[in-house]
Amino acid sequence: MTVVYQFMHVFLLFIRDGPDKPAANQVAGTVFRVHKYFFERESEYFREGFKAAGPQGDGQSDQAAFRLDDVKISEFERLLWVFYNPQYLYDEQSVDHWITILDLATRWKFPGVRDLAVRQLQKLDMKPVERIITYDKYNLDKSLLLPAYILLCKQPSRSVEDGKRLGMPTVLKINEARECAQRFAAEQGCHSPTSADAEDQELVEILKDVFGLS
Repeated sequence: MTVVYQFMHVFLLFIRDGPDKPAANQVAGTVFRVHKYFFERESEYFREGFKAAGPQGDGQSDQAAFRLDDVKISEFERLLWVFYNPQYLYDEQSVDHWITILDLATRWKFPGVRDLAVRQLQKLDMKPVERIITYDKYNLDKSLLLPAYILLCKQPSRSVEDGKRLGMPTVLKINEARECAQRFAAEQGCHSPTSADAEDQELVEILKDVFGLS
């Protein structure tokens, strides 16, 4: 089935009644009431966007809605959730929830929200391939991927599909690390060594060297 309007325009409608009074935000025909304060405080994208839009599009009135393209209503709601829900609910959210927040925080330059999303993803279970693909997509610190790299090194094999998704550069580096770990295990006297026979700490050092991590 073809999805028409999968991505919708988001209109942010702000009023100047101070940070304690919500402002109206029209999102693809749905009106949200949020605080402009959060957007100006947290995001360079919005600070600059409001200035560039001028009075015709800075979100200060119904006639001057600030427009965002290519975002779903459900995605925008997840970003708003960060500002309007208590912190103790953070740990109850799914991987998909935080990836959506990471995506918008990266796109719209919310560094604090981006860091929050990364911290929460670090707490959640993700398959190593999924974590590597996600972290690489958003250019996150590769040292955070060491546990995932270790798991891949210790696997006896990986599927062709996983290899395609990881990409050739990552696959080659994982294979190089596996070979180094296997040689190390052999040097330690292991008979019929595999990369799984190497200690985790040794694998960490091997992976740091292979991936150029400090």
